[in-house]
Amino acid sequence: MQGLNFLAVLVFSSGVLAAEHTAPCLDAVCWVVEPTVCVVDKQQAQCEMALSLHWQSQQPRSLCAFLDDTQLQCWQQQQQGSWQQTLQLKQNSVLQLREAQQPVLEQSLTILSRQPDRRRRLVAPWSVF
Repeated sequence: MQGLNFLAVLVFSSGVLAAEHTAPCLDAVCWVVEPTVCVVDKQQAQCEMALSLHWQSQQPRSLCAFLDDTQLQCWQQQQQGSWQQTLQLKQNSVLQLREAQQPVLEQSLTILSRQPDRRRRLVAPWSVF
């Protein structure tokens, strides 16, 4: 019986995830950006990520994708657009979709490190052993 419950949850979860990517766009403009987090081994290390974005709109729009203040790609009078590229990030950044230089959508791209900011002491300073 538990196996059937697990299977039902798995099937339902898969359906929900699939519906999120195929659901119609209810906003003026929708987009999917993947990935949004990059993990590096050491603090201050440069991150390489294969970034992709896909946007769609109910009406034709002229939109441009920007990483911080650098223009990546523009689309003229389109209802959808895609872009993919491997990026080298040195710090957290912001990806924006702009129309006439005004932000329409925004997504933070975050760099996380496996190495903590400071190493924690393994023993207390008052410990004899």
